[in-house]
Amino acid sequence: MTFSADMYRRAVADYDHSWRTTDQTLYDLCRQHPGHGDQAGVNAKLWIIGRTYATGIERKIPFNGKLGGSMSQLAGHLVEHARELDALFAHLRRLEEPLDLTKLRTILDLHGQFIALLLPVLRPNQLPRSFASKYMHFHCPAVPIIDSYADRTCRKLIHWQPSFCLFDLPSGTDGDYAWYVFRFWQLYQQACAIGIHPTVKHLDYYLLCSAEGMA
Repeated sequence: MTFSADMYRRAVADYDHSWRTTDQTLYDLCRQHPGHGDQAGVNAKLWIIGRTYATGIERKIPFNGKLGGSMSQLAGHLVEHARELDALFAHLRRLEEPLDLTKLRTILDLHGQFIALLLPVLRPNQLPRSFASKYMHFHCPAVPIIDSYADRTCRKLIHWQPSFCLFDLPSGTDGDYAWYVFRFWQLYQQACAIGIHPTVKHLDYYLLCSAEGMA
C-alpha cells in the first residue's frame, strides 16, 4: 500500500472534528509549563499525557509503595534532573514543521538522550520508546509519535529498503524508533509529492485510521 490522499483528508477531517481540542489542551499545557523544575507542572504533564495517550509508562517503573506510586517516582526523577531535561527540551522546542532530514536527525538524537535519562528509574530491560516520543511531541509537534498501532501500520504501508536509512544514526539512538521515523519520512514525502503539506500530527492520525481500516 501507498499513501492515500482521500484517506488522509478523511483522517484530517475526523481528527479536527473529534480530537483536535484534546491535543491542543496538551500542547497548551506543555507550552505553559515547559520546564521540569516545577513539581506541579511536571505532575500535570506526566499524568495527563501519560493517561490520555495510554503510554503505559507506569508499568515500566517498580512500585515503591509510596503515595502516587510509579508516576510520582518518575515525576521526582524528572524534577531531580530538571537542568539536563530543560537543556534537552529547549533544543527540541527550536524545531518546527515542516520536517527535513536535519530535524529528523536532531529528533532521533534527543529521543535517545531522553530515553537514557529515564532508564535509571525503570525496571531492567525496559525501554520507554513510545512514552518518550509522546511526551516530546507535545513539547514539539514536529516529533513523530510511535506506538504499536502506528508502527505496525507504517510497516504495512512502507516496506523497508536499505536506501531509507538516509544518514548515520546519532550515538545512543533507539534503533526501533529510528526505523519507524525513516518509514514515517517516506510516507511524509509521498504526501508532499502529490501536493499535500502534511503535519506530523495529522499523519500520525492517518496511520491510526489506516490501522482501523486494516483491522
